[in-house]
Amino acid sequence: MRSARQPIQFSPRLVPTLAAMAMFALTLYLAIWQQGRAAEKRALQAEFVQRVAAQPVMLSSATRDGIALRYRQVIAHGEWDIAGQFFLDNKTDDAGNGQAGYHVITPLKLARTTELSRTGAAVGDGSHLDTFVLVNRGWIARSDAYPAPPIVSAPAGKIEVVGVSTLPNMRFLELSNAAVQGPVWQNLTIARYRAATQRDVLPIIMLASQTTPDSLQALRPLSEKPDARVEKHIEYMLTWYSLAATVLALWIGLNTRRMPVNLLGECG
Repeated sequence: MRSARQPIQFSPRLVPTLAAMAMFALTLYLAIWQQGRAAEKRALQAEFVQRVAAQPVMLSSATRDGIALRYRQVIAHGEWDIAGQFFLDNKTDDAGNGQAGYHVITPLKLARTTELSRTGAAVGDGSHLDTFVLVNRGWIARSDAYPAPPIVSAPAGKIEVVGVSTLPNMRFLELSNAAVQGPVWQNLTIARYRAATQRDVLPIIMLASQTTPDSLQALRPLSEKPDARVEKHIEYMLTWYSLAATVLALWIGLNTRRMPVNLLGECG
């Protein structure tokens, strides 16, 4: 008696094949998208390391290229404009304890100079209008008076602010028209602030790390972390690639079967 090997038949059906193709394309697209996001975050980190090591830039009313200044160390001289101060709500501190609070954003009215000479004398920039830069002075916890913001003062007089230039986050979703409630804001854009206050502000947000004299007080200074969540993007990428491979394997397996063999006449 001779044994016969069962032939393998691959016969995919139309509807399951279309469903498998759609799922495979979706998971593959999501994997490639997450891979791109990880590469984007790595590029931002490389840009951050390079720019933050460069010489600091002195801000003036002529500073208008926000993209060129992103992640650069910057210095500003002027006076706090406490009347224009506001609070970004629903922010957690960098300590990672999940406590809710605010980012305190205070406009700094820039001194009308482009630079200081070696003797300390101011050199005028010829500007006749006040120019401001929005300074993120740091994080503060919510008080018992919430939703009213806590009281955060700022000293009067001339001040020097040192920090990092950043751009406002443009990726946000607002589900109501209550995005701005007095001094409490849910999201920030330069255009929105200009329209709301009629102030001429530079197209950047300055993360303050030091002020002279000190005006950070009980605030916790913030730092820029452009490489945040790179590992998460890698994890998601591998997950989606694995799901794509699983869909392909299941489609092949479910459409492949061994055919029965008639053994009559095989005996002798």
